Amino acid sequence: MFATESDDDRPSAGDRVEVVGIGGAPQATTTVDLSRPSELVLGVGVDARGRKVRLGLGSMVLVWWVSPGGAIRYRPHVVADVRGGGFPTWVLQPAGAASEGDRRASPRVAMAVPVGLVTPVGMLLGETTDVSEGGLRAMFGAAPTAGHGDVVLPFPEAGDTVVLALVLGGSRVELSSRARQAKRVPDGRRLLRASFEEVPDEVRLRLRSTTSQEIGRQLVTGRR
Repeated sequence: MFATESDDDRPSAGDRVEVVGIGGAPQATTTVDLSRPSELVLGVGVDARGRKVRLGLGSMVLVWWVSPGGAIRYRPHVVADVRGGGFPTWVLQPAGAASEGDRRASPRVAMAVPVGLVTPVGMLLGETTDVSEGGLRAMFGAAPTAGHGDVVLPFPEAGDTVVLALVLGGSRVELSSRARQAKRVPDGRRLLRASFEEVPDEVRLRLRSTTSQEIGRQLVTGRR
């Protein structure tokens, strides 16, 4: 089915990978024992607390890895077998093509998530149009016309350092970011494209889980 796949279409034996369940299964980190076009054999993974993760037969998951070229890749798989013994493993079969991406460090996922732009005089609320582990793109309302006593929240310019507030996994996080693009679109709204400056590992995992769940929903509904 995937006979023409390249080295970028699956991780290699020995690679460290992350497995994210579609539909709420825990996120796990593990290592590839065997990599073939028809299957991946992974050691049973552990969650962020070091506990072994359980995956049921037939579960749909996304496997994330770093390709030889340095890009983060993902591919949907189905759990075909769970083997016990001294070294329990998961046997996964491909359920779709690997993301083709465009050599960015991480793929962007079209999704709408509330986002706040933190300013010295208040928070400007908007909504993302796409999110990745490296940054986001968001739309904010048109700038109001200042009247007597109004406070107009400042909007950044390209190159400015900004703080963005997101809710990930039920918890609010604030990320220092760099504005890469800031402009007014034809309908008057304002677009902000920003890259995250520093992302703690815990937040990166939550970003990956959030984007993986959205990718899973899009695959299930045929939108991807």
